[in-house]
Amino acid sequence: MKQATITFFLLAIGQSDAFAPVSTRTQSTRTTSLSASNFDNVEPKLQQFDFPVSKENTCNLGNVAPLAAASLAFVPLSAEASTGTSQIVSAVCAYAHYLSLFVMIGALMFERLTIEPGMTKEKEEYLVAADSIYGVSAVTLLISGYYRTVEYGKGWYFYSHEPIFWVKMIFFAILGSASLFPTITSIKRFVAAKGDSWEPMTEKLANRMKSVVNAELLIMGSIPLSATLMSRGVGYTEAIPFNIIGPVFTGLTAAGLGFKYSKEALTWSEDE
Repeated sequence: MKQATITFFLLAIGQSDAFAPVSTRTQSTRTTSLSASNFDNVEPKLQQFDFPVSKENTCNLGNVAPLAAASLAFVPLSAEASTGTSQIVSAVCAYAHYLSLFVMIGALMFERLTIEPGMTKEKEEYLVAADSIYGVSAVTLLISGYYRTVEYGKGWYFYSHEPIFWVKMIFFAILGSASLFPTITSIKRFVAAKGDSWEPMTEKLANRMKSVVNAELLIMGSIPLSATLMSRGVGYTEAIPFNIIGPVFTGLTAAGLGFKYSKEALTWSEDE
């Protein structure tokens, strides 16, 4: 549509004589160097292309140019403009991805500053709320990241052959597995607080939760770095089947560490 409109506009400028009244065109034609006999032979051919002209309505460049210029104003300037809906969805998906990452960092920082030996029940309730926000944000991060990978990014084929992509996924697996310890511990203590078996948090347990949260914050700082390298194709190769190796290592990491931290939280003992 854009090319057709531009072509029409250029033709309107280049063929201004074609839109002039027949009488004007005839006069300009007779000023050429053609002889009278040659002109008689050419004239019938020129008359075949005459546009019907009436005294009430004449067509010239002054009438055509504004219309052509106006039509250009409504033509998309790029291919991206013609797919505005998908661009908006892509932008919203990216925004949700970044926002969830920021919320996760904020929730972790709140947990880190809140955890201390001998916390009150109110503080531990705040800790459970922050951990819940962290979990919801992590799910949002995972879902938005999935759609950015398969729909609005470079495509699954590219990312599956990008080793740093799988490094990032392993970081995320470690992050999710490590978060099981403070999550399960907080839930256990929240349930105990509703009964008669609640006791203030010991220094040993508080230090262990702090160390896990510190590790989570360190991993959170590594994920954006790996994402920037990944998106630029650093290390991309098809010679090594990372599309097979990556999922295997990511799954093993999530399963192994998930079991470790879950068991530690469920079987925690102050005597060890």
